[in-house]
Amino acid sequence: MDLESFSHRVLEILKHHFPTEGFRAGEELGVLNCGELQFGLSNLLAQHQQAGFTDEELDETVRVTFERMLEMVRAADKVLPETWEEAKPRLRVQLCRSDIDALRRAITFPFANDITSSVVVDSPHGYAYIRPEDAERWGQSVVDLIEVAKANLLVDSLECPMGVVEGPPKFIAIQSGDGYDAARVLLPQIRERLIQELSDESDDPEMEPAAIVGVPNRDFLIAWSAQVPTELQEQLARTVAEDSHRQSHPLSEQTFRITAESIWPIHG
Repeated sequence: MDLESFSHRVLEILKHHFPTEGFRAGEELGVLNCGELQFGLSNLLAQHQQAGFTDEELDETVRVTFERMLEMVRAADKVLPETWEEAKPRLRVQLCRSDIDALRRAITFPFANDITSSVVVDSPHGYAYIRPEDAERWGQSVVDLIEVAKANLLVDSLECPMGVVEGPPKFIAIQSGDGYDAARVLLPQIRERLIQELSDESDDPEMEPAAIVGVPNRDFLIAWSAQVPTELQEQLARTVAEDSHRQSHPLSEQTFRITAESIWPIHG
């Protein structure tokens, strides 16, 4: 069962067991929405594929899983906190597709044609986009929210493992599974670390230190040296584009040239 079919099946189960909750398909493949909450189904699908659930077992697993999630959210975790003290430690920056309807009401800042940067409130079961009225309620400016969100994600990223493939060419992949791996490209400190890890003694000293990154989906960031030969660069770019159509939470087909100070889309 592929992710799209699985999402339809899970949604049917949820509508049967929780008819008043308003579960609906999200705009991203493999995501279900319930009010302000978003639920990704990739892990549940992997569990189903590994265990080989019967229809009855899948029904019960979905019911129990979402019953616990909803219970925890109601008991201990408001998606959009009322006070700044509650919201501040939970803010994160996120990357998302520009065509998501919820972004029309959210605070966003530019990234590329097909993806947008945003500020979200994190929770154990998803995240919610921050709206201008939320910032106003908390007495914060948009700039303040962005800076706090970046600082929080940086703290989360300090111990984040980077998978290194020595090559040649050398690759670095970030895939922690916390939902913010692609968004880490927004952090200058992470960009600088990627560039340093990918630098080589044979690199041209006349060229500005830089790397190329791909963010084909929300849960994956891949980087390689900007000095990789052109033919290989094009091959890697094609791989990123193909991956953006295969995984859940798809982001961009493009690749990006990064320095510690900047991010520029590469137009093929």
